[in-house]
Amino acid sequence: MTSFTFEGAPACADRAVRDGAYRQCRRLLPGTAAFTFCLAACSSEEPNASPDAIARAERIYTECVEDELGIEIERLHIAANGDIDVVFGPDVGPDGEALALRVCEPRIGSVLEPGGVSVLEPPPNLGRLGSDDDLAALLESRSRLGFEGAIAIEFRGELRAVTGFGELALGSERAPDGDTAFDCGSIMKDMTSSVILLLERDGELSREQPLADFFPELPSAWRDVTIQQTLEHSAGFDAYHDTEGDFEAQDRATALATIFGKEPLFPPGSDNDYSNSGYTVLAALIEEATGGDFRSVVRQRIFDPIGMTRTGFYGEPLWDDRNVAIGRGAATHLDNDPARWPAPTWALMGNGGLVSTPSDLLRWSNWYTASGGLVDMLLEQMPEAVEDAPTLAANPVLALAGGNDFGFNAMVGAVFGDDTHVVAASHVLSPVTGEILGVEVLQVLYGEVLAEGE
Repeated sequence: MTSFTFEGAPACADRAVRDGAYRQCRRLLPGTAAFTFCLAACSSEEPNASPDAIARAERIYTECVEDELGIEIERLHIAANGDIDVVFGPDVGPDGEALALRVCEPRIGSVLEPGGVSVLEPPPNLGRLGSDDDLAALLESRSRLGFEGAIAIEFRGELRAVTGFGELALGSERAPDGDTAFDCGSIMKDMTSSVILLLERDGELSREQPLADFFPELPSAWRDVTIQQTLEHSAGFDAYHDTEGDFEAQDRATALATIFGKEPLFPPGSDNDYSNSGYTVLAALIEEATGGDFRSVVRQRIFDPIGMTRTGFYGEPLWDDRNVAIGRGAATHLDNDPARWPAPTWALMGNGGLVSTPSDLLRWSNWYTASGGLVDMLLEQMPEAVEDAPTLAANPVLALAGGNDFGFNAMVGAVFGDDTHVVAASHVLSPVTGEILGVEVLQVLYGEVLAEGE
């Protein structure tokens, strides 16, 4: 009997997983310029997979080994701690066993321990720019490892690829493409911050203003917190203000009362702690500053001018063609169809609920990073965000990401001053998320390992 043992990073608690396990190793730059270079998610004692997870893992492993690789399995048992005991057929030699280990075991890990496995590695074309063949080989290999989703790649102003892999939904004959709609998780925060920057550009507010200018009845502990501190997660807000998850029914008044009813986690401006609640505050502030509905303001100021015609919020009637990715992850809400999920409540407003496509996000990345655009405004006050950023070809890299435990993960990456943009979105829990693939594509394009900033 050949015994394999999976040894990945144990799963996060449900609450941490909710916004994507990558958050546990996420490095935050000032403002919204967050990049990730994560190799593992969390740490704890032995994993303890549920019976449902074990059954799913055994099914996925069997399908991978027998159907894809053509290798016979006589007996398979996966334990709750992640140990895999497998007996292959009599004709399977060491090469076959090694192939099963390399190709199929990572898929088991991603089911038993969501977010705990990474396949991120140096590009095979290290030292030279990536060719179309290099990109095709990377994408094909990551598809074999379980990536399902779509990607759009622009290198130095040239569109190199817009393609998809897998199925829109389990059993579907249709593959995702550049116009497929995906839940984008916390990339919504970057839309919220973009509106703040546009309002400042137009003289409607200043990031140095205190929140009390917009919410006169604030408790004293929050009155002097600035918009800038809220943008860069240094205001002291809790991570969440709901008790039931993203789809909790919550109105604006309840959300704000809950958020401001707590004491700051630390003196504002003295520390940094990632906060969804802070971006809900910013959504309410945008309504106060403009007199409009938050989602309508985002559409009027960003989506419509840029031409993001397939971008909106949960439940909007924008995707009647059903070109929508159905999530397959650690959790399920309704049918995991973001086009049919209920509209975001104030449990999620400003920090999530975004549905977009790789092609639309590519447009947004070009607009956001254009010379003289919003990023320049942001970095005028925070040059250290570029100084500390990871680099490729000596150019700073901006990578924004979002995800959840319904299977979705998305990444927008841009190389400053080099007109390079990569958008990758996935909708199936796998060792290869959109975020991991996006970083790998950037590395193949440049033939370099993404170098972390100082």
